[in-house]
Amino acid sequence: METVKKRTRRWPAAVAVAALLLALLLFGRWYEEGRASSSSTDFLMNTFVSQTVYGPHREEAITAVVERLRQFESVYSLYKDGSQIEAINQNAGIAPVEVDAEVFTLIARAKALSEESGGAFDITVAPLSLLWDITGKNPRVPAQGEIDQALALVDYRDILLDEERGTVMLRRSGQKLDLGAIAKGYACAVAGQVYRQQGVESAVLSIGGNVYTVGHQPGGKPFDIGVSAPVKDRTELLGTLHADGMVISTSGAYERYFEVDGQRYHHIFDPATGWPAQSDLLSVTVISEDGALADAMSTALFVEGLSGVKENLDREEFSLLAVDATGAVYLSDNIRDDFVLTDENYHLADA
Repeated sequence: METVKKRTRRWPAAVAVAALLLALLLFGRWYEEGRASSSSTDFLMNTFVSQTVYGPHREEAITAVVERLRQFESVYSLYKDGSQIEAINQNAGIAPVEVDAEVFTLIARAKALSEESGGAFDITVAPLSLLWDITGKNPRVPAQGEIDQALALVDYRDILLDEERGTVMLRRSGQKLDLGAIAKGYACAVAGQVYRQQGVESAVLSIGGNVYTVGHQPGGKPFDIGVSAPVKDRTELLGTLHADGMVISTSGAYERYFEVDGQRYHHIFDPATGWPAQSDLLSVTVISEDGALADAMSTALFVEGLSGVKENLDREEFSLLAVDATGAVYLSDNIRDDFVLTDENYHLADA
């Protein structure tokens, strides 16, 4: 009986040890799974979309984001047959087009930002972008007469919105919408919704010139996001930036362009002239929780130039990092501690 009693007393301890070992094993697997990452690169929305996602749901999240962005492109693209933007453009000057609530909201937002920027950002710029075809297969320098004809069609005030009916119409025949300068930033928010639905707590997404971070790196450190130097080779870094949960949107003349007789013609148009913007900036980076705002303002401020950057350095809605033609880097005060300049060819502007 005594021997039996001793064995009986040892069973709870043995079970506890086994349970502890199992718990440690499961924790180790959970910990390693939480730190594991998967990456992908796809061509969507006329640009490369790259994802690095951490955690147990990473593969499902990557697939879900790609599927969602394909659907997004089918609705918003200027170039996709059957898109709601194409329907609006085809019916310009003819009839209003009923659109999804999300489409209506984004177009209304884009019109408001066009007005706020004084037209430096304007989503009716499509007649110009199609004429120059800088991001297409046959880029060319149009005759001034052609530019003048296209420019006459560019006016955000001709976007007619009927909120009650959920319709959008362009006032004049030949006018066209191009959401390229706002849709990619907004798409970051769309992808963020998918990440949340999939339970993702740590990820980095890049859509063209827009980078979006979710949470921190596994282990708690913030992501070091590389900001490209404003040169053709985008692997060269200007510096690194911490911007957790933000969209980082960059616009510059070095991104997409063609050259004729040594002259570079880039893809960011000045809606006041019909020509690629003659900016005194090399690049503008806008950092905001609002991806649509970041994307649109990076375009608008590149067109406005250094004077516009200086006027907006202290905005509450977003932060700025801009490089002028002399290599001076301008920063909003609230990101000075989050940015590290690493390229010796550039220097911080005086505070």
